[in-house]
Amino acid sequence: METNYTLKLASYKVLTIVAFILLAISNIISACDNSTIPTNSTQTKNDYAATNYRNKTIIPSKSNYTQTFKNYIKTSCNFTTYPSICYKTLSPYATKIEADPLKLCNVSLSLALKAAKSASSAISKILKKNNLTEIAEQVVQDCFGNVKDSIGELKDSLDAMGDLGGVDRKFQISNVQTWVSASITNDQTCSDGFDEMNVDSTLTDKMRKIVLDVARKTSNALYFINNNAY
Repeated sequence: METNYTLKLASYKVLTIVAFILLAISNIISACDNSTIPTNSTQTKNDYAATNYRNKTIIPSKSNYTQTFKNYIKTSCNFTTYPSICYKTLSPYATKIEADPLKLCNVSLSLALKAAKSASSAISKILKKNNLTEIAEQVVQDCFGNVKDSIGELKDSLDAMGDLGGVDRKFQISNVQTWVSASITNDQTCSDGFDEMNVDSTLTDKMRKIVLDVARKTSNALYFINNNAY
């Protein structure tokens, strides 16, 4: 009798243990079914993104970032001498500039240099025409030289901006300010030449428009260097 009782007790204990194990397995399976953690190791990043979107964990889109950077440029341009030209020129480079003051300086300088090169090319074409008077040709030639000088000064400025650092940083920025200011002076000298000489008004207006574009973009670049480079 005692042996039978012992066997029954052992069987009961085994059954109890098995029941607990089955219950635990059931709970684990249920938890896995309700989990948001991917169970498939091949799940792609797009699947994760979709899950985040459904859970309202949304990463800002590229367009939102671009608009933020454009807002930064617009706010910065509002303080320049020529804000509308500033924003129109710089906004296409919003994702390159981001919201970095130093990048804003460098891109502004690059665009001023691009404008100076374009002006040089346009003036060169005017000089190749055979319908210029002797005085007009001389004035245009002098202006061409001024613009060439501007190109050199803007190149020097960009090189210096790309190598800022160390204890000489303020000295380097001071050099950049001097070169960019000299570039604007050269543009102004070109324009003054047409005021001092008796040159055809149509040619004068055309030349002024060419050079003024360079001067305005360079002026905006100088503003950013004066206020953002330090």
